[in-house]
Amino acid sequence: MNQTHEQRLTALESEAFRNNTAGFSDPGDQVTLLRGAVNELSADLREHRHDTKEQFAGVNQRLDGIDGRLDGIDGRLDGIDGRLDGIDSRLDGMDRRFDGVDGLLRQILAVVTPATPEVVRQHIGAPTG
Repeated sequence: MNQTHEQRLTALESEAFRNNTAGFSDPGDQVTLLRGAVNELSADLREHRHDTKEQFAGVNQRLDGIDGRLDGIDGRLDGIDGRLDGIDSRLDGMDRRFDGVDGLLRQILAVVTPATPEVVRQHIGAPTG
């Protein structure tokens, strides 16, 4: 006999109306009616609390799954960051080697070319591009 809160309340109100029209001769009848109403409301609250706990458990489970996936993504991003650091240091090394080669080429150019100011301006000081 699963009745909704509204159905139980309607049944209690109808019973109260019938009992009121018949007249309560005993105050115990009124107490019994109130006790029944309190018991019904208590049952409703317990059912609502149980439903709410189940809903929160489902939401918490989903959030735990999302947390796990985000942790996995975070780990992958850390790996990518490490690889990019390695690439960055290799590029820095290449930069140093190119600077060294550039210096050697300037030395070779200085030895091969007569060192007149005009030649120096043409080869060393002239912007390339």
